[in-house]
Amino acid sequence: MTHHTLEEILERTEREGDCMIWCGGKHVLGYGMMRQDGEMRTVHSVVAEMIYGERPDKYNGVRVTRTCDNKACVNPDHIIIRSSSEIQSEAFLDGRSNSKFTMDEAREIRRRFKEGSWGIGTRLAEEYGVATSTIYAIVANKMYKDRTNET
Repeated sequence: MTHHTLEEILERTEREGDCMIWCGGKHVLGYGMMRQDGEMRTVHSVVAEMIYGERPDKYNGVRVTRTCDNKACVNPDHIIIRSSSEIQSEAFLDGRSNSKFTMDEAREIRRRFKEGSWGIGTRLAEEYGVATSTIYAIVANKMYKDRTNET
């Protein structure tokens, strides 16, 4: 099994402004890829694990992202850990999102759900063309977080 150090990883980069661009293999979506401890992983997630001391678990809502939005950048100063909902909210606010809903639509879904009868989640999902789980995530404020009522 191969275990690379942070220094070894950074040696395989080229400077592009403040970014450190991975020069090794890349995923079709542009993310740097490498084998670490016997499995293929994105390089930025390996670097995040080295910096923060634990492996981010996207299945528990923890994601690795970059402050520069360059998918091939592995600069430790650019790598941050955010919740999936924070990333989605930031992307939406920055106009980088391919989100299905606007915040107004998410608020409307919450309003209609609150006022609706049994089965409203399924009906809203059919109307909007999404999975029922998406409607429930919006209603629970796990997606399209409505921060207007936060203090």
